[in-house]
Amino acid sequence: MDSKVKNILIGVLFILFMISLAVIYYLVKGSSNEVLTIKGNVIVASDDYVIIEGINEDYVINNIKGQYNVGDEVEFKYNKKDLNSKVSPKTIKVSDEELIKVGDNDSDEDSNIEENSSSGNNSSNSSNSGNSVDKTNNGGTTTNNNGNNSANEKDAVNNQSSSGTNSGNLINSEKESNGNSSNSSSAVSDADSLVLSYFEDYQADINSENLGSSVKSGFVSIVDFLFYNGTIKGHTFGELTDSAKLKVLAMALYFDGKIEKYFPGYKESISSATNKVYTNIKEEIVTTYLNVASKVCTSNSDACEKAKNGFAELKKNFSLTWDLIKDIAGDGLTNLKNWYEIWRTT
Repeated sequence: MDSKVKNILIGVLFILFMISLAVIYYLVKGSSNEVLTIKGNVIVASDDYVIIEGINEDYVINNIKGQYNVGDEVEFKYNKKDLNSKVSPKTIKVSDEELIKVGDNDSDEDSNIEENSSSGNNSSNSSNSGNSVDKTNNGGTTTNNNGNNSANEKDAVNNQSSSGTNSGNLINSEKESNGNSSNSSSAVSDADSLVLSYFEDYQADINSENLGSSVKSGFVSIVDFLFYNGTIKGHTFGELTDSAKLKVLAMALYFDGKIEKYFPGYKESISSATNKVYTNIKEEIVTTYLNVASKVCTSNSDACEKAKNGFAELKKNFSLTWDLIKDIAGDGLTNLKNWYEIWRTT
C-alpha cells in the first residue's frame, strides 16, 4: 500500500512539473511576442532601413515598407524578440509603421559624397578642424582611453604595418585603373612610399623606451601634414592614394593616444602657442577616415571592403562609439548615412 501511494505521489509531482514547464514556456514565448511601440525622428534614411533618434538613444529600424526622409517623425511597432540590444546602435525588425509627421528636409543627400570627397584636400581639413573644436571639446577624455588601451592599439597598428604588401598591391591597382601616365604613376608611388616610410619610422620612435623632443616635433609635423597643408618628404596629404591616406590616418590615431599618454597637456600647450588646433585630433582623424572611406566605397568594392574592415579594427582598439560618431557629425546629419555604412561593418 505504501508503495502504491508513493507511485501516485511521484506521478502527481511529475504532472505538476510538466505543467509548470508548460506555463513557463508560454510565459516566455508570450513575453518575446509582446508588441512594443517606439517613436522617433529619422536622422538617417535609406531604402531598406532608417535610423531614428529616440528619447535616450538611437535605433536602426530594419524591414521598413515605406520611404522616409530625414526629419520625419515615425512610429514603429515590433515584437520584443526582434530587438537586438547587443549592437550599437540597437537594431529593430519592425512589423508595422506609421508616419506621424513629415519633417522639414532641406538637406541634399545626393551631394554628400561630393562634399565628403573634399575632405581629402588639406584646405578643407584645416577648416573642418577649427569647426570641430568649436563644436565639441571631449577629445581629451577619449584619447586618455586610447592611452590605457595602448597594448591593443600597438597590435592593431603593427598589423596594419605588416600589411604593407597588400597596401602596395592596392595602390598599384588603383594607379593602373586610373590610366595615369608613367610619370604621374611614379610620382604617386613616390609620395605613398616616402610618407608611409616616415610614418613607420615615427612609429618606431614613439614605441621606443626613450621618448624625447623629436617625438613631440614629429607629432606636430604629422598633424600639420594631415590637416594644415604641411608636407612630409616634399609631399602633401592630398597627393596620397586613398589606400595610403587610410593607412596613415589609422597610424596617426595611435600616435595621438601615445602623445596624450606620455605627454599630457602637450597638445594644449602647442595649441595655445599657435593659431592651430591640436587638442581635437582624434575627432579630426576619425572624420577624415570616414570621409575618405565613403569616397572609396562609391567606386571600388574591394577597396571599400578593406576600408570597412580597417575601421572595424579602429572601432575595437580605440574605443570608438556611435555617440562619438554622431557627435562629430553635429548638425551635418547627411554625413551619418555614409558613415553608418562604414560603421556597421563588424
